[in-house]
Amino acid sequence: MSVRKLPFQIGTINMARAVYALNWFNIAPGLADIASSLNLKIVDLGIITTGFYIGLAPFQIAGGVIASKIGNRITSFIGLLILGSFVIVSGLSGSLIELFIARMFEGIGSSLFFSPALGMLSEIVPDRSRSFHIGLFNGSFNIGGGIGILGWTYLDSVYSWRFPLELAGMIMIAVAILNFIMVSGIPQSHRSTVPLSKRVKTALRTRILWILPLAALIGILAETITGQLFVYYAEVHLGMDSGLASILGTAFLLFGFAGGTIGGYLYGRSSRKNPIFVGSMVLTGLLIIIIPLFSNFIILLAVMAALGIMTVAVLSILYEKVVNATKDKSMVSFNLSFINFIQNIFGSLSPFFFTVLVLFYGYGFSWFTIGFSGIVLILLLLFVRKSY
Repeated sequence: MSVRKLPFQIGTINMARAVYALNWFNIAPGLADIASSLNLKIVDLGIITTGFYIGLAPFQIAGGVIASKIGNRITSFIGLLILGSFVIVSGLSGSLIELFIARMFEGIGSSLFFSPALGMLSEIVPDRSRSFHIGLFNGSFNIGGGIGILGWTYLDSVYSWRFPLELAGMIMIAVAILNFIMVSGIPQSHRSTVPLSKRVKTALRTRILWILPLAALIGILAETITGQLFVYYAEVHLGMDSGLASILGTAFLLFGFAGGTIGGYLYGRSSRKNPIFVGSMVLTGLLIIIIPLFSNFIILLAVMAALGIMTVAVLSILYEKVVNATKDKSMVSFNLSFINFIQNIFGSLSPFFFTVLVLFYGYGFSWFTIGFSGIVLILLLLFVRKSY
């Protein structure tokens, strides 16, 4: 593999990650229009956003297994093609059921990209800078998500919600093809002669792989609920202008880039890694709890910026810890896909659960429940305190 080609390979992987994220979040600015166009209630919107994660969660492990069979490059390419194709289908949908199914297949496509792409990165970046590159990879997700909210707010205001989704899907397919071409030649240096089934059984018996994603659940809850539903909350509950609401949602995502890159860099050089991990999770939970206490735009902007930074820091540290805890490096992609599977089981249900809580108890109780639950789950680290 050419050293000169390395920066371009890293760049295209992160660009694919950004456009992939754009297609997670570009539906958020259009939810109010979708509800009006298809005559949907808030619980229906929860079903639509949940559909994505229902597709995402169970196929996380499949992505890791498939990558171990046919390689990270082709697996991630297939995933991006599925994602882009069904984003286009979302724009063509005419009912709740059609939109739910399209979003579910978008989730399936997304699940086939994440761990193989991160697996490719782990093959080409030096160990000493791995935490930075994991943070950059996660930060790219937030850049793309921010563009998805801010850019698609404008596009939705001009074209309504259908054409912008179709456009995003076409961009995803184009980037998938470019990424497939650019990442050719990345070697799989960590190979194993041990049968895959035996390696999987060994991984599944590792307690830390079960505990870490549950203890750090606040990261995926913040990313999912805030990223998917905060813009709608600000528009409908707080009565904000759609432009201001989108700025808040965009701040959550764009400031997450700093949380990924700077957080990953500092964490990799710190000697107090565990306190940083725990402190990041506690602060994330507290920031979610205080969301309903404010309606002022400036204060909420500060809260969203801080929450974005901490959310990506939590997830980046989680992935770095999983890579470090993986003794058999041929299982990095599988282990990453497994912890994502665990997290996304809960993430897939969280928008629906949150909207049901809102329906019966209001937003204040709902935000508190999400934040407090995430803080309580950190106590699970006590079961692996000698190994995490």
